[in-house]
Amino acid sequence: MARKRSSSPRDTQRDIQSTVSITPRLVTIKQAAAYCACSVWAIRQVISSKELPACMIGRRLLIDRGDLDRFIDTRLRERAS
Repeated sequence: MARKRSSSPRDTQRDIQSTVSITPRLVTIKQAAAYCACSVWAIRQVISSKELPACMIGRRLLIDRGDLDRFIDTRLRERAS
């Protein structure tokens, strides 16, 4: 006869953590390009022209989603004027 495993608070916490999805704050250049529906080259261009801030973590350039949204909003407002 198999022993029934008792549910401990630790197991319950692990189950809760496995169902929670985490949205990353920083995105890669490739993810930013997909989000903006443009090319990776276009994202690299606005980063190098200092229009869009990016941070280097390790060997990767990462972009804050908030900065990306502000950049898009600014571009939309410029176009509307």
